[in-house]
Amino acid sequence: MKLSFTTFLKTITSVTLMSGITLSLAACNHSPVTTSANQKNLTSDIHAETITGQTADDRFITSTAGFSIELFRQSVQSGPAGENILISPESVLSALAMTANGVGSSTRSDMESVLCNGMAMEEFNPYMYTYNNKLTGSEDVSFHLANSIWIKDNADEIQVHEDFLQTDKTYYNADAFLAAFDDETVTDINNWVDTNTNSMIPSLLNEIPEGTVMYLINALAFEGTWETPYEEYQINEEGTFTNSNGIEETVPMLNSTEGEYLTGDHATGFIKYYEGGEFAFLALLPEEEITVEEYVNTLTAKEYLSLYNNREYRDVIVRIPEFSYEYSTELKEPLSNMGMAGAFLPSADFTNMADTDTGELFISRVLHKTYIELDRAGTKAAAVTAVEMNKESCAIDTEEPPMVFLDRPFVYAIIDTETGLPIFMGTVNTVE
Repeated sequence: MKLSFTTFLKTITSVTLMSGITLSLAACNHSPVTTSANQKNLTSDIHAETITGQTADDRFITSTAGFSIELFRQSVQSGPAGENILISPESVLSALAMTANGVGSSTRSDMESVLCNGMAMEEFNPYMYTYNNKLTGSEDVSFHLANSIWIKDNADEIQVHEDFLQTDKTYYNADAFLAAFDDETVTDINNWVDTNTNSMIPSLLNEIPEGTVMYLINALAFEGTWETPYEEYQINEEGTFTNSNGIEETVPMLNSTEGEYLTGDHATGFIKYYEGGEFAFLALLPEEEITVEEYVNTLTAKEYLSLYNNREYRDVIVRIPEFSYEYSTELKEPLSNMGMAGAFLPSADFTNMADTDTGELFISRVLHKTYIELDRAGTKAAAVTAVEMNKESCAIDTEEPPMVFLDRPFVYAIIDTETGLPIFMGTVNTVE
């Protein structure tokens, strides 16, 4: 059924989790956004069905870890060598899952294979609904997540299907906006991004390309303090980090003893918890003779989950440099390499999403921007992912504790400790 934009949609209702507890979709920490006069906010008019969520199990964890690690690997491979990389698999997966709810038969299998290991979106959506609500439900860290869909306000060019918008509202609490796709729309989208990343990512777009008729956007922001605060004696203000070019950089180093040690074939690491224990910083230090890029190229989801699930509960002496950086990338190449190339072609089938005047609708770009700041107080991190749709071709141990000093390039993640799944994954090659 096509959505008539002259007809108001019904007001959102509540949804039910498997536990039987009824929660408002506002559990996803939705923030209101003020739009300019030429935007139409459909948020309060979209009806969401009552649904039953699905708690994360081995099937979901294995599938999501597979997507996360492969996306990270492909991003590092296609990114600039020797520079810092940071992606949010959770943000990318949320944006692409919303998009996949609009795929037709010929593109559906490719997207479902890449995003959820062949699971049907009808099965995957309840997992994502419950998982996203779990992430945003912490009382000890700030975890904000928001989704939105921006549609070009021109019925002659695109007619979006009501069932598609309803599904994304129900499972992803996606706000819907009709917009002129002019300079004011660029400002409105950037304001939405700024608001929903707690101003860590102030903008996403410079302009809207010709032929673009829709954006599906996820934004998330994480802020957590360390479970065990650092004392002054644990901070070396004049620490040394040797970057990927072998050059020494001066940086504050944070020294502590942690209680969970990771060891694999080519790396050692540790886990350091944020307040409340629901989230943690996971670090992996490759062996000295291999680069982080070489290490990531060998990392698999199976090995990552094995590292996490088989961690040793023993003292490990660690050093972490304070660092901050922002990163932006376009994910067409990584996602195409993962098996989604067809979604970027004019022949892609998004007939369940909308009809267009050209008969074509495909993904033109997947924009991804991230930010992280790690210091003695804790960590702040944010991510935004935009899928741009175009309609035109274009234990007790008496041994000496191991030591993991992050004083040279390393891999890290901010993880959900219940599942071990990475919310953010990055590399640090330099701290300057």
